[in-house]
Amino acid sequence: MSKRKFLTVLMIVSFHHGLAFSQQLPELVTKHGYADTILVNGKIVTMDDRSTVPNTPGHIFQAMAIKGDLIMALGSDEDVRKLANPNTRIINLGRKTVIPGLIGTHYHIFTRATDEYGPSQGLVDPSVRLTVVTEETAEATAKKIRDTIVNAIQVQRIPKGKWITVSLQENKDNRRATMNTWVYLGVLNKRQIDAATTDHPVFIKAGGAQSLFNSVAVEEFKNVFPDWEESTNLENRMGAARDGQGAVPEIQGLAFEIWWKEKPVENFAAAMRLKGLDLQELGITTVATRILFPKVIAAYHLLNREGKMPHRLAYYIESQRGNFLSLKSTRELYKGTGAPWTTHAAGNKMLWLNGMSQEVWDSTQNEVCLGPDVIASREIQRRERCPEPGTRPWEAVKAAIIYGWRPVQVHATSSHGARLYIQMLEEAMKEGNLSVDYMRNLRTTLEHNILLGTPPDVMAGIKKYGIILNVMPRFLNDVPENIKDYGEQLRTFAMPVRSWIDQGIRVTFEASGTDFWTPIYSLITRRIRLGQEEEVLLPDQSIDRVTALKMVTTWGSEYMLAEDTIGTLEPGKYADFAVLDKDFFTIPVEEIRDGIPVVMTGLDGEIVYDNLQ
Repeated sequence: MSKRKFLTVLMIVSFHHGLAFSQQLPELVTKHGYADTILVNGKIVTMDDRSTVPNTPGHIFQAMAIKGDLIMALGSDEDVRKLANPNTRIINLGRKTVIPGLIGTHYHIFTRATDEYGPSQGLVDPSVRLTVVTEETAEATAKKIRDTIVNAIQVQRIPKGKWITVSLQENKDNRRATMNTWVYLGVLNKRQIDAATTDHPVFIKAGGAQSLFNSVAVEEFKNVFPDWEESTNLENRMGAARDGQGAVPEIQGLAFEIWWKEKPVENFAAAMRLKGLDLQELGITTVATRILFPKVIAAYHLLNREGKMPHRLAYYIESQRGNFLSLKSTRELYKGTGAPWTTHAAGNKMLWLNGMSQEVWDSTQNEVCLGPDVIASREIQRRERCPEPGTRPWEAVKAAIIYGWRPVQVHATSSHGARLYIQMLEEAMKEGNLSVDYMRNLRTTLEHNILLGTPPDVMAGIKKYGIILNVMPRFLNDVPENIKDYGEQLRTFAMPVRSWIDQGIRVTFEASGTDFWTPIYSLITRRIRLGQEEEVLLPDQSIDRVTALKMVTTWGSEYMLAEDTIGTLEPGKYADFAVLDKDFFTIPVEEIRDGIPVVMTGLDGEIVYDNLQ
C-alpha cells in the first residue's frame, strides 16, 4: 500500500457539518500515532479544486495536522487538536492565511546561486570586466569595443592570456534589443575585434541570451568542446561560428566548464544550498529547472545524498547544449541513455529527473517566429528565429522523444514557433511509432508564449497533444515594441491566457526570478509598463487571483508530474506550505503587486522558516 493511501484520512469539509471527527479518532491515532505538528487558528486554503472555474480555491479549514513528512488531517481547531499529545508542537497562526508551497516552474536557480553565493565558495569571475554602451550602428559599436579593450590592456597592463569580459549595454536612444539583433544577424562579429585582441580571449555579453567571442576565445572553447563550431551553427544559424556568435550555453559554460573546471563539486553544492535557503523565506518549496552542466547535477545529487536539499527540485538535462555536442553525438546521447526520467511519486521525494530540455526554439524580443500569421517587412522577417529540420533544437527534441524522453521547457514564444513544434512532435510520433495518448502523457511544455495568440491550427495541436503552456507575464512589457514592428494586428497575439484556459488548455506561469506576486498582478490586471507609464493590454484576457495562484500551486504541480504529491494541501500529500502575512484572497489587488511577505514555510513536514510573530 502506498504511503499516501496509508495516511489518507477524513477531511472535514465544514466546520459545523459532516461526519463526527471524534468517531474517527481512535482508528486515526492508532494507525499513525499523534501528530508531530498542528497548525491552528488559521485560514488554510487547500487549493484542491483543479477546475478552471474562476474563484474556486477548494476547501478552507482552520487547522492542519502533520505527521512525519505528510499532511495527516485538516479540519476545525477543535477536531484537529484531538490529534495532539504533550509532545505535539502546536502553532497558533493568528488567523493568517496558509497556501500550498509555491512552485517555480521555470527558474534557472543554478546560475542565480553561483552569481550570489559563488564568490564565497571560490567560484569567481577571473576576467577583467569592462562596460561599453552601444552606438547607433554596429560598426560604430565595434570600434568603441575595440578602443575600450585596447585602452584597458595598455592602462591596466592586462597580461597575455587573461580573459576580458565586455558587458554591452543598450544605448537609451536605440530600439530595445538592437545589440541582440546585431549579434544574431552577424553584423556585429568577431572579425571586427580580432586584429586588436590577438593576445587575449574576449567575451562580449549582449544581454542575457546573446554573446560574442573573439578568435582567441573560440580556440579556448574548442580545446574543451571540439564540436563547438557545428554546435553553434546548429543552435543559432549557419555562419554563427564564423562570426563568433555564442548563446546561453557559452555565456554560462565559460564559467562552469572553463573557469571553474577544477573546482570541487562541494563548492557548487554549497552555493546551491545557500540560494535554496533564500527560497524558503519566500514560501518557495519546489523548483523546476533545466541544467546544462554535469557539475551542477552532481552538486544537487550530493546535497540530496547528504539530506541537505533546501527545496524540491525537478530538473531537465540539457547536456546536448552544455557539452556542445555534434548532431550525431546529440542523437546518440538520447539513444544511449534510454528514458531515465520519472514522475515525482516514482522518483526521489526531493530530487527527480523529470525529462530533457532545449531552451532555444524561437526566442523573445527581436527574434520571434510569427511566420505566416503576421506578415512583416523582409528586414524584420530576416531576424525571425524559426527552427527547421536539421537544426539543433528540432533534432535534439525529436531524438529525445523517439528514444523515450519527456521534452520540457522548450521556448516557443510565438505562434509559428509553436506550429513548428507541433510539426516536430508529429514527425517524432511517426518515426517512433508512438500514439497520441503516449504523447499526451508526456505533458510536454512550451515556455514564455508571449505572442502565441490563438491560431486555430495551433490551438488544435496544443489540445491534441496535451501541451502545457508556461507563460512569462513579465515579457508582456516587450509587446509594444513588437507591435511597432508588426503593426496593431499583433496585439491580439499577446498572451491571451483567458482564451487558452477557456479552451481547456492547461496554463501555468513562471515567476520573475523569485517574485510570484508581480506576475499574478499582471495576469489579473493585464497592466504593463511603458517607461514611467502603464497600459492595459487585452483587458478581456485577465483572470481572477485564485486562477493565477492555481498556476503556481495546483496546476504547477502538474507541470512536473507531481500532482499526486505536492501543489495542494490534502491528507497524504507532502506537508509543503507557506503562511502569508496578508490574506491573498481578500486584500486589494494593488497590494498584491507590492508583494505578500511569507512569515512561515513548511517543507516536507518541517518548519524550515519561521518569522511568525
